[in-house]
Amino acid sequence: MKPLKMILLSAAAGLVLNACSSEAPTSSQESSATATESAGADKRVLTIGSDMTFPPYEYLDEQGNPGGVDVEIMAKVAELNGDITPKWEDSRWANLIPGLKGDKFDVLYSGMYITKDRLAQIDMIPYYKTDISLLVRGDSDLAPQGADDLCGQKVGAMKGTEFVNQLGKISAKCVEQNQGAIEIREYETSPQTSQALLSRAVDIQYDDAAVMKAAEMKLGDRVKITSTQELYPVVGGIGVKKGDTETYQIISDGIEKMKQSGDLEKILSVYGLTVPSQADIDQIMN
Repeated sequence: MKPLKMILLSAAAGLVLNACSSEAPTSSQESSATATESAGADKRVLTIGSDMTFPPYEYLDEQGNPGGVDVEIMAKVAELNGDITPKWEDSRWANLIPGLKGDKFDVLYSGMYITKDRLAQIDMIPYYKTDISLLVRGDSDLAPQGADDLCGQKVGAMKGTEFVNQLGKISAKCVEQNQGAIEIREYETSPQTSQALLSRAVDIQYDDAAVMKAAEMKLGDRVKITSTQELYPVVGGIGVKKGDTETYQIISDGIEKMKQSGDLEKILSVYGLTVPSQADIDQIMN
């Protein structure tokens, strides 16, 4: 009986050891999960103010999730930094700069062109260069490459935008050169302008290069971009509050790393955007 007793005691001890052993990984996993949650909680949340009605720069998908070129770039900046988490806030355009100045937002990221007036109010980090593209129907015989090719044509553009002012200037030059004024037709949105093009209410659409690239990708062979010349090139940037050097440095460092790796050019080029040269940046920032 003595050997049997010893065997039973040994087996019992083994069960205790096995039980302790099986609990150890669970405890370790719980510690790891807690550490991960703690690390996430320690990250600084950057509230991003954006008018998310302007694809492909930024928009909300059917589930209400932010998407677009700017969202992708900001996600990469956050990944490179490791200590920040972007939180996108949809707001209308007129509220963006006041919201930043009033501490509602930490960053403005909304396909915003850099202008002297904006630089007087906020600091901006340049990251992309865009221009105008000219869109025609896929079956059109027209193939406008630049401003001179718009003379005498029916051209559609978004109401109340700088696009309309630019077309007015081009049209005035057309008249001076006896080439016929541009018949400018205005529409509330870019998609409505594209619809006017497809329904033959206009023959050319005049809009942001990235927006036209997105329209071409969506509509396929029903439309085509024909422009090859520069029209009104402009540099766009990310806005931060004046004096907020910490946030400025976080964004600036991320953009610079993306430039060096080629990631910035890769993302922008999908929609016909480019990385601005130093000369482009100096011209607008100084």
